[in-house]
Amino acid sequence: MDLNLLAALDALLAEGSVTGAAQRLHLSPPAVSRSLARLRRATGDPLLVRVGRDLVPTPEADRLRERVHAVHVAAQELLGPRGAVDEATLDATFAVRTGHAAAAALGPALLAAIRPRAPRVRLRLVGEGDESVAALRDGAVDLDVGAASDSDDSGELHREVLRHDRMVLVGRHDGALARRDAVTPEALAEVGHVNATRRGRRRGPLDDALATRGLARDVVATVPDLVAAFALVRAADLVTLAPRWVTDVVGGADLVTWEVPLDLPPLVIEQSWHPRTDTDPARRWLRDRVREVVALR
Repeated sequence: MDLNLLAALDALLAEGSVTGAAQRLHLSPPAVSRSLARLRRATGDPLLVRVGRDLVPTPEADRLRERVHAVHVAAQELLGPRGAVDEATLDATFAVRTGHAAAAALGPALLAAIRPRAPRVRLRLVGEGDESVAALRDGAVDLDVGAASDSDDSGELHREVLRHDRMVLVGRHDGALARRDAVTPEALAEVGHVNATRRGRRRGPLDDALATRGLARDVVATVPDLVAAFALVRAADLVTLAPRWVTDVVGGADLVTWEVPLDLPPLVIEQSWHPRTDTDPARRWLRDRVREVVALR
């Protein structure tokens, strides 16, 4: 069945005229006449019959009029371009994958941006693990938010840079680094460090920068996330590196931050998603909210 015939029948029944239907459909009258002939063969009914100079609907056409229009509208909604989201009626649960500390920083602000506008939306913050593309591909996760990953997804994901940030040093306000006269590369080599890395790496850009000066960190502990790193900073008088946008929110009054006295690469905060959800209005709306929240940090 050619679904274009549905549009033609809807226009013919609404206009009662081949010329009027042609104008509505942006087609030529002969093209609409051919569609009417096909519709007559398909339905077994003349649908519109000529009375004088006018076309008059048959009883069968009158019976079909409202149903045809309703089906045509439904088909347009199903197959047409996606429109704007009705926030008041949006009923969805979104899964956002991010780090534990980033969840603590992002979660409250994101909920505050969502709840007044879309009270039926639920947010599920998923901790980072294997960070596989498969979870985005199969819909288990709607969105990844965090530092740009160097993992190879072969270009499968869409990525959007949300902001550029920098790494800062975090330590106790009364700790070993706070007692130094100045935060220098030499001071960093003399205090204990906790390394926050979900991949278990002991070295990073700070180690490379110190090495150019013949210095090295004393990495006392390696933990999978910043929440654990902050706990060890407090308990064991260590220092750690953390993104500025996270420490501003979840660092705590007993912790202080210092600028790193070395040149480190900038930190890129991004959101990434699978192309299968790129045009979905609800998930596009979610990405808009994440963009607003992270940009304000």
